Amino acid sequence: MNISAHKKFRLVAAAVAAQVSLMSTAGMANYQAGQQLMARRDYVGAAGEYFQSYSSPKSAQEKIYSEWGLGKSLQSLGFYYSASKYFSQVVRRGPGPGNPYFRRALEELGTINNTAALGQSHIVQLVRGSNVAPENIPGAARGFYFYYLGAESFEQQKFEKAADFFKRVPSGSSYFAKAQFHLGVIANRAGAHSRAISYFEATRGASGADEWVREQANLNIARVHYETKNFSQSLQFYAQIPRESDNWLEAIFESGWAFFLMTKHNNVLGNIHTLHSPFFENRFFPESYILQAITYLRLCRYDEVQASLEKFRDRYKPVFKDISGLLTEYKGKKSEMFRLVYDYRNGNLNSFRSAWSILDALSRSDAYKESARAVRYSDAEIARLSGIGGKWGSSGLTEDLKDFLSKKKQVAKADSGDKLFDQAAASLEYLRTLSNQTKLIQADMFEGRVDTIRRSLNVTQANDRKVFIGGLQPLQIDQQLEYWPFQGEYWEDELGYYVYNLDDKCNMPGNKPGAAKK
Repeated sequence: MNISAHKKFRLVAAAVAAQVSLMSTAGMANYQAGQQLMARRDYVGAAGEYFQSYSSPKSAQEKIYSEWGLGKSLQSLGFYYSASKYFSQVVRRGPGPGNPYFRRALEELGTINNTAALGQSHIVQLVRGSNVAPENIPGAARGFYFYYLGAESFEQQKFEKAADFFKRVPSGSSYFAKAQFHLGVIANRAGAHSRAISYFEATRGASGADEWVREQANLNIARVHYETKNFSQSLQFYAQIPRESDNWLEAIFESGWAFFLMTKHNNVLGNIHTLHSPFFENRFFPESYILQAITYLRLCRYDEVQASLEKFRDRYKPVFKDISGLLTEYKGKKSEMFRLVYDYRNGNLNSFRSAWSILDALSRSDAYKESARAVRYSDAEIARLSGIGGKWGSSGLTEDLKDFLSKKKQVAKADSGDKLFDQAAASLEYLRTLSNQTKLIQADMFEGRVDTIRRSLNVTQANDRKVFIGGLQPLQIDQQLEYWPFQGEYWEDELGYYVYNLDDKCNMPGNKPGAAKK
């Protein structure tokens, strides 16, 4: 809601008058001392004085003013999480003439979140409990406020409500790119594929779009094209994921399915060759063996089909056993589940070794990353408090902040652990489903059923050598391709660029569909 300049002036004047009146009240020595120390940029001393005033306020207004002063002094010291406690208290009191700092506190929380990532659970509780009409949110805080309301509705699968919030995020906000991304996901779920692509394209150049968000936008454009059977366009966007990205192997795997549906079987096998490299032995792509098996099945290479299925069983049977044991041991232990993934990520885990591929996937999830950041920032502030807290004497400020930061860690671990456990359980079910699929593939192989829509590949060298070219890289007309026999080695700088050169055996004498033997 727009406020006239005259009305703004009157509001500011009223706030100033209230502060002057408050500062003249008896018993305001600590607050006034805090103000003076802030003016001299003695933020440590100011925080101590503000806390004294906060702990024994003479009025509700003194409490609010002291909370604001504490937030600003701690923020100036780089204690961003600690500052968020007091800014959050100001915001939860809601707007009104008695709380002149509501808007500014909300803006500061948005600034802190951009710097130190407060965590979605913290912010959702804050905006949900602020009791303020959305139209009264100040301009500088609208992106922060509406994005997280949208994120909460999105997680609850209330997509229309989420879209309404995301559309209110201003284009200049650092949250605009993420809001556009979520709108793209919502549009695609509704079957509006062209609109979804438009949102994802807007995401890449929007305010707040870091490299990770841009990559996620490209991945999702690729997925929309895949879903609408525009496989060539899909591959173009998968190819834009940089090799050093955590999303790169996901792009390699998903593009393998695009190649499969284009009947580019040698490209499929090349992509899988990268996924099965020993460089990625702890990455979780069990479905790659299924894709490999059905690709060989389309080529009537039954020995290779059998080998792929056996490799799946050999690799993931121990995983199945370990993840089952892990879920039994950690059921209902939220914080311990987070600690398990944390220990894996930091190289301190010796148990459940066969399930490390799943733990690796969990450690790359948003649920883990967000909570790990919260723990890291909290620990860093607790460590700094040990060095600075002595200057606050027996005021109780150090203990108050340590208690807050410890509780923040506990909440982050429990929230993350709950999600990580559910994801681990989903991985177990995923493996069970894939295991059942291997039995169906085996049956198909024995019966000699080959997909009727298979088209013969245009293979120039009809032999059993495995050679590799170009991968996802676009080929130039005059590009010279180098072929060489594969002897079992993996070259790290060639990963992602392999393409097999295998012949189709379905038309060979004695190898027609139905020729596979038990």
